[in-house]
Amino acid sequence: MRLDSPVLAAGTRITNLLILNFYWLLGCLPIVTAGASTIAAFSVTLKMAEDREGSSMTAQFWTAFVKNLKHGVPLSLILLAGLGSVWMDVKLIEEQIGDSTGLLIAGIAVLILLLMHFLYVFALEARYKNGLLAGLANARGIFLYDLRRSLLLTAALLAEFILITQLNTPLRLFSILFLPILMIYTISKALMPVLRNLEETAGKQNPS
Repeated sequence: MRLDSPVLAAGTRITNLLILNFYWLLGCLPIVTAGASTIAAFSVTLKMAEDREGSSMTAQFWTAFVKNLKHGVPLSLILLAGLGSVWMDVKLIEEQIGDSTGLLIAGIAVLILLLMHFLYVFALEARYKNGLLAGLANARGIFLYDLRRSLLLTAALLAEFILITQLNTPLRLFSILFLPILMIYTISKALMPVLRNLEETAGKQNPS
């Protein structure tokens, strides 16, 4: 088997992603650091998406994790608050007798807002220096800038989640070991062309 064999390259990539998923899980152990861990994972997978990852994935991840704690923790708290409100909304709908249309609309609205702001925000934090509010605004802007791609990506992520966690297969038992990084890598591959296009456009408008 040649060193440049596609099979060997694919095996190496899969192994690196599995290791990266383990690092991500470690970084998420205090739940409030999940945001920093996700940013750190994106700092590696965005480079993987361009086939330019560095020599030490471990150093890249943990350096990015420490560097992004300041932004990652607030993002984690905002996301957890949003998801918590959706969970409470679902519980209220289950317990309510009568018309629950208002609660249903409110829950869907919160989910849409979370999707618009959090689908890309961790990747943007990994690639650029943003303030908290600027990062969320930029994530929303990119979501709407290429809405078709964003919706297709959302559908792909939902399909990955359902196929791996809801079907009664052996993969379901071990999904936590690879599904998070699979979804992060999927976002990275889909987002990189958009970021490249925006960066090239900005470069043309502001030549050095």
